[in-house]
Amino acid sequence: MGETKLIKGTYGYIDKWKKSKQAVIALWVIFIGALFLIPAAIMGTRYNAFTVAAIVMVLPAARQAVQYFAMMGFHSGRQDEYEKIAVLTGGKTWMVLAADMVLASESGHMVLNMLVICNGNIYGYAPKQKKSREAIEAYLANLLMEADISHKRPVVHESFEEFEEMVMMLAANEPSTPAEAGTIFAGLKANCM
Repeated sequence: MGETKLIKGTYGYIDKWKKSKQAVIALWVIFIGALFLIPAAIMGTRYNAFTVAAIVMVLPAARQAVQYFAMMGFHSGRQDEYEKIAVLTGGKTWMVLAADMVLASESGHMVLNMLVICNGNIYGYAPKQKKSREAIEAYLANLLMEADISHKRPVVHESFEEFEEMVMMLAANEPSTPAEAGTIFAGLKANCM
């Protein structure tokens, strides 16, 4: 049986999140429609308390729709690329691999198909972005500064080959004093959609 729980930072999160959000929106539409149409058919008039309740229920449904529309243009990365990086980072306790990270900021959303946290730094792969690589790196640097790791400079790659080479190098060299990657990952997840 497949995993149904959505966990930020896991491969396929964006696509699964969008499917679940579509289902929730469909349920809201059915519920609001039933709340409006069934009492109107039984009572013979739309002027009743159920109509008011249906109108009020539009607000939480609209919130769900806005969240879906904000993520509509984003998709999960390629599975073959993810599997290559997962093999490189597998069994390495000093490295954390995350995928499908949609970071939200005041200036817009950024998608990191994958990122590796190693030795207190963030190495990301973000192809085809509206945001420049420098803007994404600046955002990640700000997150590191908030975690009191301001001496590190995140690196974001637009080419998978470059990202794969970087991860190979990181995986081959175990740091003498590994920094806590879990704290950085938790901070990133807190800023994700």
